Amino acid sequence: MLGVDAAPLLMEKKVQLKNLVKPLDQMSDDELIERLRTVRHNREVARPVARKRAERSEAKASRGKMSATEKLLAGLSPAEREQLLKQLGDSDGEA
Repeated sequence: MLGVDAAPLLMEKKVQLKNLVKPLDQMSDDELIERLRTVRHNREVARPVARKRAERSEAKASRGKMSATEKLLAGLSPAEREQLLKQLGDSDGEA
């Protein structure tokens, strides 16, 4: 709990916080120009979360979708693919 002695400190802090920012009507032209530059720069700062989200969505769109069959075929070794092609060639002759 704040005691009686803390009240002057709180008032002093409020005064200090109030004096941190100079009102626009009291700024000189140079100070106003610098303030505008700061505001513009702060608006241009890249937002890392939004940038990552955009990169992920672009990567997802560029990947495309693979069918289950394409996934299975991609996992086969070249020898297994050749064997599968031979089996499929033999079954075509029978039908």
